[in-house]
Amino acid sequence: MKKRYIAGLALALVGILSGCGQTQAADNTMHLAPVELSEEQEELIWLTGTSTTANTFFLYEFSGNHTDANGMEIHHYIWKDSQWTPYKGRDGLVSGRYQMDLNGQPGKIALRRDGDINANFAIEVHYPDGGWSHLAAQPKEIEGLVAGENSVAVGTMEEPIDDLAVGVETPILIRVYRKGDTLRPVTVAAFNDPENSKAVQEGVYAEVYTVIFIQK
Repeated sequence: MKKRYIAGLALALVGILSGCGQTQAADNTMHLAPVELSEEQEELIWLTGTSTTANTFFLYEFSGNHTDANGMEIHHYIWKDSQWTPYKGRDGLVSGRYQMDLNGQPGKIALRRDGDINANFAIEVHYPDGGWSHLAAQPKEIEGLVAGENSVAVGTMEEPIDDLAVGVETPILIRVYRKGDTLRPVTVAAFNDPENSKAVQEGVYAEVYTVIFIQK
């Protein structure tokens, strides 16, 4: 079985500390950014106590800019019938928490893949109030692809968004399977513009995870 994996510039360098010359983010918006893992952090222990390496671990940070948003949801979609379809249930909700103060300490979102490229992603969310959740999305559609000859491309959110509007759904990770050993690089932009993504259009399976901050 031939399988190739591309991270697609995952975890681009992000300054967590505010830099000189940066404009002030507008009020009632959110900061959402990928966090780069340093070489010293290639192996780290998450709450579950599992050792994981950087190429299987994707970390994001979020915080509010005097926002009225008090909830956060993570959704999971698969490419089906030429459209992004919520996986399980009406809206594909994987994790959600509400009635929070998002203007305090930053929160973190981690997607971890335990095993090879065919393994499903586990999701851990650390909320600003100190709570956390751990979930795993396990679409059965992926099981039949393991035995075939497929190339696999993964794309992640690469740049920080300092003024993400409340209610705007933002893709943070996409994974696409394609028959054969020729890769089609993919970016998270394929969530909002799948018609112009050759990777998605030619893929035999595709999935995407999104984040949305809401006032509820």
